Parts: sequence; C-alpha cells; structure tokens
Amino acid sequence: MPQTDWKPDVPLEERKRKLLAEGALFRIGIMQARGTVRANLNAESLAKGALNRIVGAVSATFSGALSGKGGNLQSLSPLLIGGISLLSKRYLRKPLLYGAVISAGGAFAYYLTRRKDRQQGVAAEEASTPDGE
Repeated sequence: MPQTDWKPDVPLEERKRKLLAEGALFRIGIMQARGTVRANLNAESLAKGALNRIVGAVSATFSGALSGKGGNLQSLSPLLIGGISLLSKRYLRKPLLYGAVISAGGAFAYYLTRRKDRQQGVAAEEASTPDGE
C-alpha cells in the first residue's frame, strides 16, 4: 500500500492550500537557482574557472612528468581537447587573450626583477671580495 504524506481525514481545501504553498516555494527556489546560475555564467567567471582548471591540470601533469611517473600524450589529450574547445567559443576569446597578456606581462616583470637581483648580488659579491684574493 503506497504511503502518502496526507491523512485521509484532512479536508480537500487544506490539502490544496498545502500543495499550492509547496509549489510556490518550489518556484521561488527555482527562480533563485536560475539567478545564481546566471550570475555565475558570465564570460569572465567562465574564463577564470577554465584557467584555474587548465593550470591545475597542467601542474598535475607536469609534476607527474617531472617526478618520473610519466606525462604521455594520453594524459595530455584532455588538456588539448579542452583548450581547443575553449578557443572555439567566441565569447571566451577576449578574456583568455587578456589573461594571456597579463600573464606574459607578469612573467616578464618577474624575469626582470630576478635579473636585477642577480646583477645586484654579483656586484655586491665583487665589492665584498678584496683585491688579490
């Protein structure tokens, strides 16, 4: 015998009101969920999520390759497929391009600061060693 959540002695009008109230709550929940999804489905947040996933996958792949566990084509193929599919989406090209330019600029600035630090270290080392030693 199927079990129901209503009692047979509850009047029909009360059951209708209860069902209508549950339906209204359900619709409100769906509308809130749609709003959350729409807020998180803009190009900027998708690009950030995609870059985070790519960076994580690349670091996991190359850390395995560097530790000797191997990083073969089979482990790289999901990255390649994901990258190609991301490039095919028109609305992601601009944020990805901006991210690449910013990343390249950051890497170049890091390189320049490391180079300057090395030069200062070499100059300080030469100044600290006395002549003739």
